[in-house]
Amino acid sequence: MNLRSGLFRLWIVGAALFVLAVAFVSYSEIKKQFTTAADAVAWPGEVAVPVLCADARGAADADYFIEFSDNCWYAMSKFRRLYPEFEDLSDKELVRKLYAARGIAGVSDVPNPWKTLGLRAGVAFGIPLAVLVLGSSLLWALSGFAVTRH
Repeated sequence: MNLRSGLFRLWIVGAALFVLAVAFVSYSEIKKQFTTAADAVAWPGEVAVPVLCADARGAADADYFIEFSDNCWYAMSKFRRLYPEFEDLSDKELVRKLYAARGIAGVSDVPNPWKTLGLRAGVAFGIPLAVLVLGSSLLWALSGFAVTRH
């Protein structure tokens, strides 16, 4: 049996199993981060803030939308118009206050799911690639000690 091709086949199987294991371990966290990030920003380019639906002002679907729980979500511009009592707070302070009041991670606390996905993919593919490089280098170095036949 050819040692190089046998070890390469073993590496392919091991690398595939390692990638699947990293995907299995990381799936729930990455899915949760994508869900959290999607909930944090509902309008493109504008932050959405939650309010208890019992305290909601304005018209549903026009000024706010209702999440499956008891949160009503406002675009910041619409919230400012309907809730003038919060005018003394900056947007950042307002977001922190409203998110904390509803027990939701604030926009500044929302994880970056693409960064996490990239890091996990780097681990999933980088480690097997490093093993391949190191293994082939070791095999190349050891082949220098082989007995030459005339």
